[in-house]
Amino acid sequence: MKEKFIHLLDNIKKDLIFLANEVEHNIRQSIKAFKKQDIKLAEQVIAKDNEVDDLEVKIEENILALLALQQPVAIDLRFIVGGLKMNNDLERIGDHAANIAQTVLELKDEPVPAELVKKLNDMKKISCSMLHDVVSSFIHQDADDARDVLEKDEDVDNLYDEILKDAKELIKKDVSKINEAFGVVRAARSLERVGDLSTNIAEDVVFMKDAKIIRHGGGG
Repeated sequence: MKEKFIHLLDNIKKDLIFLANEVEHNIRQSIKAFKKQDIKLAEQVIAKDNEVDDLEVKIEENILALLALQQPVAIDLRFIVGGLKMNNDLERIGDHAANIAQTVLELKDEPVPAELVKKLNDMKKISCSMLHDVVSSFIHQDADDARDVLEKDEDVDNLYDEILKDAKELIKKDVSKINEAFGVVRAARSLERVGDLSTNIAEDVVFMKDAKIIRHGGGG
């Protein structure tokens, strides 16, 4: 029975890693589409969101089946419940990739100032790094690495604030740029949420490993 449990759990881990890789790729592609105003690439990102949704449902079903068939001990139970929550967070990150891609379609060929695009790209680099690192910390149950991810969220928030400020200044200087300003803010907001969702996962890793809740600023 224990061997079957380990086998099923390993399959869930593999699926979670695959899902994480997919949504990270979609985020990267959505920002690439934004930078290049690539309509075709944006449409591809939106289409791939259906695959993310299907995989999220599959993983949830497998996790619930595992809970129904097996009786995991405390640490395994925390891992499984954490996996269920991470699965949902990853799907939501996939939604944000699709949201950014949708913004590309709405902007069409309206150019966004290069400085704003650069800051958006910087946000992407940090948020994708957070996502990649937090999934690794979850799989390896490394609370220290998860805490490192928590430290990066402030960098994402600071860049988001800078983009908001720059977008307001852009509108003040040229009100005809309002669509471009709102578009980059929407994309930045999605990346800010990627950082927040990665933070959620990091907090769950700390709980999974240390049985210590640090959400809402408590501890850690």
